[in-house]
Amino acid sequence: MRHGMNADRVELEQYSKAFYGCMRRGLDEKQELVPMIPTYLRGEAQVPQNRKAAVIDAGGTNYRTALVSFEESGCRLEKLERSQMPGTTKPAEWQEFIARTADGIEPLLSQTDLIGFCFSYPAEVTPDIDSRVLSLTKQVKLIGAEGRLLGADLNAELERRGLGKKKIVVLNDTPATLLGGSALPDKGKYGGFIGMVAGTGVNTCCMLPEEKIGKLCSISSEKMLINLESGSFDGFPRGDFDLELDAALPDTGHYIGEKLCSGAYLGEVCRYTLQGAAREGLLSEQAAKYIFNLDRLDTPTADSWGTGKLPECFSEADRGTAVYIIRELFDRAARCMCCNLSAILHLTGEGREKPVCISADGSLFKKSAQFRPMLEKHMANYAGEKLGRKFEFITGEELTLLGTAAAVLLN
Repeated sequence: MRHGMNADRVELEQYSKAFYGCMRRGLDEKQELVPMIPTYLRGEAQVPQNRKAAVIDAGGTNYRTALVSFEESGCRLEKLERSQMPGTTKPAEWQEFIARTADGIEPLLSQTDLIGFCFSYPAEVTPDIDSRVLSLTKQVKLIGAEGRLLGADLNAELERRGLGKKKIVVLNDTPATLLGGSALPDKGKYGGFIGMVAGTGVNTCCMLPEEKIGKLCSISSEKMLINLESGSFDGFPRGDFDLELDAALPDTGHYIGEKLCSGAYLGEVCRYTLQGAAREGLLSEQAAKYIFNLDRLDTPTADSWGTGKLPECFSEADRGTAVYIIRELFDRAARCMCCNLSAILHLTGEGREKPVCISADGSLFKKSAQFRPMLEKHMANYAGEKLGRKFEFITGEELTLLGTAAAVLLN
């Protein structure tokens, strides 16, 4: 594509090395491209059994609360409640969000004093495993959020209600996904763990000895989970329609990597590119009119179109053009994630003997007809054959909730 939207611009070796370089710098200094945020979480021990934890998952789209425990027979999930994330459809005040969180967790606190709080947005983790909000992404708006401490504010609200102070561990959804995988009974067959979220947003997490995290000035060999915030990486090549979309968003210039390959933006990247094709006469008049009348194209619809299930007004030639464009953009997203994961394997040195468990969550990975097969193909060809690393993707329905419970039970 002459507009620079073609997938093969993301050359796997070149951009894996670029990503790796940013990771190394992020371990030694504070920087924004790949921040490499220490979580102060450990995940190598076995999760204690028969103890319950109340969990909150404030995700990109969904908001969930539940009671979780681990037993010899497996994981137990009780009292699961789902609703829409506050600030998704209209702005919400920070205190409104905290009160809503307290409302959701209060009925569970008769059975436990342990709370795991998964917050899927950029935050600075404190040594006592609380998190200070840095910003909101995915177009979620919580007014007054920046600078607030999640655990401290929730505890203040619970104490105001006469419920007493609780032990609260706050973490990002990607470390939670890693811990969800490492809490599985057969964890011993793996030589390492990576957490990957590919849904509304994208992010990855790994475990490293503290002595490798230069900015902590530690000599400990004990492993800590590191949240990459990899959606902020801006080193991947962008095309004309990426720039056009980014310019139309309120956070122009931020979270560039996420805008190339996450569910919040991938459908819109397809729409902008299809409109560009229509302007240049690559679609019929009927198909062009349909595309220009779209206010938005969500990622699940774009994914379906990429498999050939297009509106009836698209001619056979239109279908060929649209499928080609959409598949290129989904393939590019898969290549970006392959670079990210391969860079982690290079950094940790894992996967040479035992396979690394890539614990994966998110609607793009689990539901897209295109993204996962493309990612698995690139990982097999590059990370597997060229780098000689072994790995295995695992996923599950409630990995984030299980990992959030594991976080507070282990730490």
